[in-house]
Amino acid sequence: MKRCLLILFLAIGFVNIKAQTVDTKIAVNNQTDDKTFVVIVSNENYKNEESVPFAKNDGEVFKVYCQKTLGIPENHIRFSPDATLGEMNYAIYWLGNMLKAYDGEARAIVYYSGHGMPDESGKEAYLLPVDGFSQSTEGALSTKSLYKKLGEMNSKHIVVFLDACFSGAKRDGKMLASSRGVAIKAKTDPVSDNTVVFSAAQGDETAYPFKSQRHGLFTYYILDKMQQSGGSTTLGELSDYVTQNVKRKAVVENNGKSQTPTIIASSGNNNWRDWRFAESAAKKYEDRVVTLDQPAAKPAPTPAPAPVVNPESRPIVQAASNSNSAEVSQLVIDGKKAMRAMNYQKAKKCFAEAAEQGDIEANYQLGMLYSNSNFDGCNRETATKYFTIAANSNHTEAMFQTGMMYLGIDNVEAKSWLRKAAANGHTQAIKQLSKMK
Repeated sequence: MKRCLLILFLAIGFVNIKAQTVDTKIAVNNQTDDKTFVVIVSNENYKNEESVPFAKNDGEVFKVYCQKTLGIPENHIRFSPDATLGEMNYAIYWLGNMLKAYDGEARAIVYYSGHGMPDESGKEAYLLPVDGFSQSTEGALSTKSLYKKLGEMNSKHIVVFLDACFSGAKRDGKMLASSRGVAIKAKTDPVSDNTVVFSAAQGDETAYPFKSQRHGLFTYYILDKMQQSGGSTTLGELSDYVTQNVKRKAVVENNGKSQTPTIIASSGNNNWRDWRFAESAAKKYEDRVVTLDQPAAKPAPTPAPAPVVNPESRPIVQAASNSNSAEVSQLVIDGKKAMRAMNYQKAKKCFAEAAEQGDIEANYQLGMLYSNSNFDGCNRETATKYFTIAANSNHTEAMFQTGMMYLGIDNVEAKSWLRKAAANGHTQAIKQLSKMK
C-alpha cells in the first residue's frame, strides 16, 4: 500500500512539473541581440470588466523568453502589465523612438495579452486597456491605428502577437458585454510591408485559455516552439506549429469549439515566412522557479519599501564601516547570483541586509529588483526610491535608471537625472537626452 502511494505521489509530482515546462525550463542563448526592441502589454485585472485569466503570466514569461532565449537586453524591453490607454500609447511611442535611433537597422516585437473588442457599428477591432469598458471604443486602442503607427516606423521588420479575440467574447467563451448576445466578426485591418501580425483567433472565434499550463492557448504554443527551437525559428515554422497545435488543442480542451490563429501580412511582403528570431539556437537550459499567483481578482497588495531606504525617515549612509565591508560586499555578490538564478526572495534578503549597512550598490540593486516584472513585489514607486538613494550617492547607473523611471511621468525630473548621468559619461543617458530635445 505504501509503495502504491509513493508511486502515486511521484506521478502527481511529475504531472505538476510537466504542466509548467515552458515556464520552468528556459532556453538560454549565449548571444546578445542588441538590435531588437520589444513592447509587452499583459492586461489581466480590468477595472470595469472581468479579468483575463493568466494574462499576467503570459506577458511575464514572454519577457523571460525575449531576454533569455532571444538574448534581447532588458533595457530593450518595455513591459506594461495592466496598462491604461495612456501607458499603451506611450509604449508604442517609446518603440518608435528606439527604432528611429537605429536608422532602419533594428527590429521589433509587439506582444499583447488581454481583452480585444469589436466596434458594433463599424466592425473595427480594438485592444482594451484595463481602465476601459467594452461598451465604448473611446478608451480603447484600435488595431487599425496601431498597425498604421507601426508601419510608419523605420525598422527592418515588426512582428505582432495578439493573444486576444475581437468577437466580443472573453477567454471563457462568454460575451464580454452583457448587452451583446452574439459574437461579432471584426474586420481585418491592413498592415504595411514591414509588419506581420499573429492573432490568436479568427472571425467570431474565442481565444481560449490553456488552464493546466496557466497561459492563453495561443501564447503557450508560441513559448513551446521558442523553447524547442532555442529561439532560432522562422515565422513560417512558428506559424505552422502554432496554428496546427492551437486548432487541435482547442477542440479537445473546449468541447469541440474551434480556435484558429491567423496571420496578417501585406501582399507586397513575400518573404515574411523566412524572417528569423535568434540567429543561432540556444544550447543550454536553466531552471526557473515559479511562484503561483493569487487569483487575478485579488491582486497582492503593494509591498511597502524598507525603512532603511526611505529618504524621509533617516539620513543616507554613504558607505559601510570598514569592520564589515567584506561581509557587506559578499552580501551584494550573493544577491547578484540569486538575481541571475531568479531566486528573488534571496536576492531581496541579501541586498536589504547590505543596504541597511549603507551599501550604495545594494540600494541600486534593490531598485533593479523592484523594477523587475518577474519579481512578485515589482513596484515602480519603490524601485524609484531605491534608485534615487543610490543616485544621490553619485552612482551613475542609478542616475540613469532614476531618469528613466521618471520618463513620461515627470520629464523635467527625468532630464535632471539624465543630465547628471550624462555628465558622468553615461552613453545611454546622452542618447536619451538627444531624443528629448
